[in-house]
Amino acid sequence: MSGFNNKKGKGGRLAGDGSSLSNFLTEGRGFLLIMLLPALLVLGFVIGLPMLKALILSFDTINFRRPAAAGTFGWHNYEKLVFDAQVWNAVWRSALYMGGTVIGSIVLALSAALLTRRIVRFRALARLTFLIPWTVPAVVTALVWGVMYEGNFGVINRLLDPLPFLDRTDWLIDRDTALPALILAQVWNEFPVAYIFFLAGLHSIPDELYEAARIDRASAFNQFRYITLPQLSSVTAVIVVLLMIMGFKSFPIIFILTGGGPAGATETMTVLTYNTAFRKLDFSYAATLGILAVLISLAMVLVYLRVMKRAERGAGGAV
Repeated sequence: MSGFNNKKGKGGRLAGDGSSLSNFLTEGRGFLLIMLLPALLVLGFVIGLPMLKALILSFDTINFRRPAAAGTFGWHNYEKLVFDAQVWNAVWRSALYMGGTVIGSIVLALSAALLTRRIVRFRALARLTFLIPWTVPAVVTALVWGVMYEGNFGVINRLLDPLPFLDRTDWLIDRDTALPALILAQVWNEFPVAYIFFLAGLHSIPDELYEAARIDRASAFNQFRYITLPQLSSVTAVIVVLLMIMGFKSFPIIFILTGGGPAGATETMTVLTYNTAFRKLDFSYAATLGILAVLISLAMVLVYLRVMKRAERGAGGAV
């Protein structure tokens, strides 16, 4: 009888284990894992394997200009990276480029969102106009802005001709104007992303807040300062981190317009990595630069995820 009870107990435990496993696979995280598994496998193959290959390559010595050095395996590329002034100058220029694009995109996007928020007639057309730059490929954007910046017949110089205190400038050749010119082109290309976020954020602000402010005779500036900006704080935080990532990894506009010149004045991390690999033919050191860029991007992604979590908590608390 006791043996029968033991068998019955074991059978019950097995049934219970099978039931819990079934619930895990059909509900909650287990079901999500099964649904995501094919995508994770594809991402692992498409992204994970190249990243692993780049990591291994960064410890190797593959330089087609110095084939005799091949076979040296170790930390020498990372030691060179630490003391390479060109790399840290490129990181600094990337930070300047990123900061300029973030500030410019936020100012332009918020202005456009405020402008089109209250439009009644031709609302769709007005909003579509501000989204057009996002639909244009970055290569086309670079070519168009390159023509506009041309020193002799470019439209930028023609527009500035009436101003007596400005002379004609070769915007992409002058070291002092090349980086700001690239930032302006990048801002035009990516500000629609911030525009969509801001427009959605503005429409989520209750009208009662503005009605109460108007009853208290608050000026338009005070309404913007004490209502609009605080209500958009979480949206702005998300936009800032997202634009930082986009600005840091930007490549086509910089490469097509200046290629990192003049004299390295616009050589960001992405351009330096490309030039190291395909112009200097030092693939191992280029892989090391790529690992550094990935680590910086990963740090920004972690900040982005943290900001998103805080924004979700703030939205949940508001509800």
